[in-house]
Amino acid sequence: MAQHFLLSSKARTLSPLKIARLSDAEAFAILCQLRRGSEKEQICPKCGVQHTVYKITTRNRWRCRYCKHTFSITSGTIFSNHKLPLQTYLFAIALFVNAVKGISACQLSRDLNVQYKTTFTLAHKIRESLIVQRELFPL
Repeated sequence: MAQHFLLSSKARTLSPLKIARLSDAEAFAILCQLRRGSEKEQICPKCGVQHTVYKITTRNRWRCRYCKHTFSITSGTIFSNHKLPLQTYLFAIALFVNAVKGISACQLSRDLNVQYKTTFTLAHKIRESLIVQRELFPL
């Protein structure tokens, strides 16, 4: 029988304590590695061409050389058009994933130090993305 994911060594890499200590630049670099593979080589979400893109450092966005489309690390995700820092989103995901029976919006609100409405919406977005993943990749 396979080992449960929460007991494996990979689950310990998503420690909320490690994520809470990240700076915004480190959180951005981690998301770049997880989502796109690299900060320099990107695939344009509009035209689909993989190439070295122009980076707009003031806004943490990239611009495609071919179609001039501007995109960010959260483009096409549940966190697109976000207002909170990326570190807060990573911390919320870590708390949500590490909770065995789920986590309430009130508890997330206390842990993230944001309003209840914000965490209510954030928790629904995370739950929605988990359902979509489950439908895409059945057991």
